[in-house]
Amino acid sequence: MLRMFIGRYQSEAAPIGLDGLAERETIRLACALSRPLRPIDVQEQLQVNHRIAVRTLRSLSEKGLFTPLSGTQGKHIVRYEMNPAALRLL
Repeated sequence: MLRMFIGRYQSEAAPIGLDGLAERETIRLACALSRPLRPIDVQEQLQVNHRIAVRTLRSLSEKGLFTPLSGTQGKHIVRYEMNPAALRLL
């Protein structure tokens, strides 16, 4: 019984890394905006540089949680659309 009581106030055994936290916040941002995300959106929300924002979005797309969308000429990926499977990480 004592272990159950103390267990409430102990931290998790495996803390969430910064990458996991950034991914989770990016998913929350995509839900709030309800439109495809641009790297600048993530950059402004998380207060990170452009490279980290792009790395986070690429990581989410590699996991199948976001779909990359190319620009009008089809050369560069400029937006990322959230897949419904991403909601399970929240």
